[in-house]
Amino acid sequence: MLAFITSLRHPHNSGDYRRVERLLEDSLASVLRQSCPDFTVWVVGNRRPASLPAGVEWVQVNFDPPSEVAGPLTGVEAVLLDKGTKLAVGLVAAQTLKPDHVMFFDADDLVSRRLAALSNGSPDADGWRVTRGWRWVSDRRSIRAQPEFHRHCGTGYIIHRRHYPLPAGLTTSSTQEEVVAALGERLARHFGSHLHISDDLASEGHPIAEVPFPGALYRVATGENHSGISMGGFGRPVSRRVAHEFGVEPTDRSVRALVTAVLPSRAALEQRLPSLLHRAPAFRR
Repeated sequence: MLAFITSLRHPHNSGDYRRVERLLEDSLASVLRQSCPDFTVWVVGNRRPASLPAGVEWVQVNFDPPSEVAGPLTGVEAVLLDKGTKLAVGLVAAQTLKPDHVMFFDADDLVSRRLAALSNGSPDADGWRVTRGWRWVSDRRSIRAQPEFHRHCGTGYIIHRRHYPLPAGLTTSSTQEEVVAALGERLARHFGSHLHISDDLASEGHPIAEVPFPGALYRVATGENHSGISMGGFGRPVSRRVAHEFGVEPTDRSVRALVTAVLPSRAALEQRLPSLLHRAPAFRR
């Protein structure tokens, strides 16, 4: 069994919490489309969303806002604290069902419908990392390949439960301070951050494999991304195959829709123009 676990940011640290909830709705709709039924889904947060689909478990916490800053751009340390402690509590809840693998996912990303089947087919595997995936801008219905996906996005790993050991006494009612004290350095490295788990497991003799297909859509340019990441250039239309894999709308085949999907926004072009001119001196003559 694969346990999908995500966290919702504190309402104080969001630009529009209803927008956060709508992004979660899209994400959960994608997760619930798994081709294999052997999975569970858990959401952890301070405020229960207005609606949750059947089959999704809610875990309530009462943690303080990690930053006094009102809005999503709170800084790395605040993100690691808030996200890390909530995912740890979600894992405490999920472990009651004894899943084989765990996948932490960001609450605005979408996932391949084949991930639960991958876990179910190799229940003793150490895990997998998503090396191939896409950046996705939903408003443009545009995608762009994201190499080394797991280095850029929190929806990047499926890890066997044995590699997430939890101290005895940690419960879903534990305070945030208790979670921090119980997990120590592992809180930031393996729960709050997605940058270390693969290298740490490899150094311990447990290298994880690559997901053998594009595993996730990294949703960008939402206004709620703490990183502020955007598409970063030209995109490509969402094909019907990609749409079916992740549960999104394909790009319309009208000229206007295709141009919107491919070309950067005017703001992005204006931002990139100085660097393009600097690299192409012939344009200045």
